[in-house]
Amino acid sequence: MLAVEAPREEAVMQVDRQILIDAEVVCVEAVREAGAMLKTYFRAPLDVEFKEKGQQSPVTEADRRSETMLREALSKAFPEHGIIGEEQDDVVNAGADYVWFLDPLDGTTNFTAGLPAFAISMGLCFRGTPVLGVVGVPWEGSEGTIFRAYQGGGAHCNDVAMQIAPSEIPAGTRLMSMPFWALDQYRVGRRSGIRGGNIRANGSIAYELVYAAHGSYQFSVISGARLWDMIAGVVLVQEAGGTVLCCNGKTRRWNDWETFLKRALTQPFGDDIEALRKLHVYMLVGNPDVVQRQAGMIGLRRPLPVVSAVRRQIRKLKQRRRAKPASATESQPAESSAPKG
Repeated sequence: MLAVEAPREEAVMQVDRQILIDAEVVCVEAVREAGAMLKTYFRAPLDVEFKEKGQQSPVTEADRRSETMLREALSKAFPEHGIIGEEQDDVVNAGADYVWFLDPLDGTTNFTAGLPAFAISMGLCFRGTPVLGVVGVPWEGSEGTIFRAYQGGGAHCNDVAMQIAPSEIPAGTRLMSMPFWALDQYRVGRRSGIRGGNIRANGSIAYELVYAAHGSYQFSVISGARLWDMIAGVVLVQEAGGTVLCCNGKTRRWNDWETFLKRALTQPFGDDIEALRKLHVYMLVGNPDVVQRQAGMIGLRRPLPVVSAVRRQIRKLKQRRRAKPASATESQPAESSAPKG
């Protein structure tokens, strides 16, 4: 049975609306300035580093400078708020109600290749509930495009109100977004229409979410997002009238955000920062009717038993290798400090 998005009146009553209004102004200015800086690096020679093996997760000086600019703006305006960003150390005060999630350059691979499909994302959670999102697309127009929304305030593209795509769209103009490699991650029913649909893959989760909110994509499948990729976009989609359902390896059924968090995290939101950094989220996003219908035909695959067994054995071998140097050192007799000869 599909979960229906849980009522969120409690968070609306408790969050300070004036903080959201002020924060949106701060974010719009910060995103605009960071976007102007990124444009000076775009299609210029760049030194690229990689955070993961196999030359995965590229990072550049542009990423780091952008995050520094975003952090400085937030720290000045809201020093008591927590900040979790993709590229720098986290700053989260114990018991902070407000925690920011920053992606200073979502779509770094596109950026380094000279492909204009990247974004800056600033998302705010209040006690674990996404309440504000500002996403900048610097390369659109002379000053870029700013997507902004806060809980109860609607969603806007620059100063124009946004609305999710309608349920019924002619097949020839109906778009959805999904990374092509993600087809292997899901069980997809024949009636879903995905395999024969007009699928786009942009290489930036923040970018895909804002264009789902904008109505360009009727439906989007988001795979393995980190919180800094998607918090801002979730607010934009919801405030534009859309639905967001989530799952991952721990909770394979599609659920609303609050239910997903309760099942995916072992501790309350914010108590374990490392768990938040590691959390991967798979999402169905877009028109409410379409999302609910597709949720019944799309499911995250379970790893095959053989694959799971191999993974367990690999983890055990790694643990043994890490333990060997320590045990070998302990077993060696202590050398005399007296001089030889």
